[in-house]
Amino acid sequence: MLTIFNFAKQRLTLLVALVTLVATGCSKKLDITPETFVSPEELYKDEQGAIAGVTGIYRKLLELNSSDYYFIGIVGTDEGKTSSFVPTWGGYWQHYDGINSYNSLLSAQNQLIQGFWSSSYKGIVNANTAIKYIPSSSASSAVKNRLIGEAKFLRAVFYFELVQFFGGVPLPTEVEDPVADANGGKPRSTEAEVYSLIIADLNFAISNLASKGTAETGRANKEAAQALLGKVYLTRKDYTNAKSTLQPLMSATTTRLMTNYADLFKEVNENNIESLFEIQYSNENNNTNNIANTTGGWHISNTHSGGGGHVAIPTDYYSNSFENGDARKDASIRYQFYDASGNVVDYWWWADVTKPHVKKYDITEGVSLNGGLSSRNLYYLRYADAILMYAETLNELNDPTALTWLNKIRNRAQLANWETAFGHTPTQQELRDELLKERMRELGFEGWRWFDLKRTGKLIDQVKTYNPDATPYMTTKNLLFPISAKEFELNRSLGPGDQNPGF
Repeated sequence: MLTIFNFAKQRLTLLVALVTLVATGCSKKLDITPETFVSPEELYKDEQGAIAGVTGIYRKLLELNSSDYYFIGIVGTDEGKTSSFVPTWGGYWQHYDGINSYNSLLSAQNQLIQGFWSSSYKGIVNANTAIKYIPSSSASSAVKNRLIGEAKFLRAVFYFELVQFFGGVPLPTEVEDPVADANGGKPRSTEAEVYSLIIADLNFAISNLASKGTAETGRANKEAAQALLGKVYLTRKDYTNAKSTLQPLMSATTTRLMTNYADLFKEVNENNIESLFEIQYSNENNNTNNIANTTGGWHISNTHSGGGGHVAIPTDYYSNSFENGDARKDASIRYQFYDASGNVVDYWWWADVTKPHVKKYDITEGVSLNGGLSSRNLYYLRYADAILMYAETLNELNDPTALTWLNKIRNRAQLANWETAFGHTPTQQELRDELLKERMRELGFEGWRWFDLKRTGKLIDQVKTYNPDATPYMTTKNLLFPISAKEFELNRSLGPGDQNPGF
């Protein structure tokens, strides 16, 4: 029997649960059923408990991405937006629209911002506790190091998103801090300090995690840690370290591109050869997500999923970005809509419902219960992402072989080499622009667009140009999100001056 834990705020009371790995399809799931409470000392005393405790961190990542928080960094970009109906629904939905439009509801009181912040730190607290208590476990040294590697990988995932969205943030770790405990939390650390911890965590993970294919399905592996560290270095514009970190993946035998892009988004192919790390979902109670429903693909009684409408939709810029013959277009975006019986429906009279919609999360195999209870996994890292990052790194280092790696992605999409299609070898700036657009075509609605735009210095210009909802409101202050007002209520180490400028 495996066990997991679940924190409420920063209390060290642990929810122990029965955890079984369910062999469905590709043996992807972590099934979690609550059972009882124990102390961290009791939970982490042996190998079984230590594995259970780390499983609880994955649980927090599942919860963070199972609903609307997933779309922070997708809507409000040149790639994704909310439908025109969302702000008319009032209440919570206007807060959702605030994320997309950057209007006055994108404030420290925004409900999605507050929820994202709180959920991220719950995951960090779980990771810190695992890192603190695993060394005293009776498990073997190899198992302990692997589990600490998983915990540090996951902590890096949470902190990497926080530091990009918010800048420097409070940085609790496994090290006890009585002053911070007395004040309800730590003060803000600098961005450099947060990145320093992320880099250290990922280097430890690379040294101690099992390789893809050897690691248990659904758990972090060495290749995922390498790809994420490469992304961190790329974000920091440390191109030399980005190259040396990503380069081993380019010749790895443990991962490769899937032959057919559309196959990436069939549930039967989850945890495939191209996947480096996925967030695992299943039909079990509380293990589902609602991404299919949010993107308007909620019908499951026919093979042409999609009722149109709903919350998050592509921008015109994204849906029109594909070259003729690009195999990713039909796999990524739906242009026709169907009722539950498979009949084509014309929604010409209903604004935004008839516009192109995201197709990647459709449910067509009858596995999921419905669009709001989807068992579809969500990609966090794919090998294609690593290839495009490597191409970007080489281009910034003025290495002409960068184009070779871009062409690998184009060729999988059934497109000719870039220089053949456009009749010349691109300049460095042309390749910069092309890689940014190519990342949208390849990774659209997979959670990276806001970060990509910010990293490349294009966030303000691209969003104001291609997301009409944001054009009237977005300013340079929106290079960061506001820190949650609830953090200021709970954490006496923060003062008014710690809020991001403009909020």
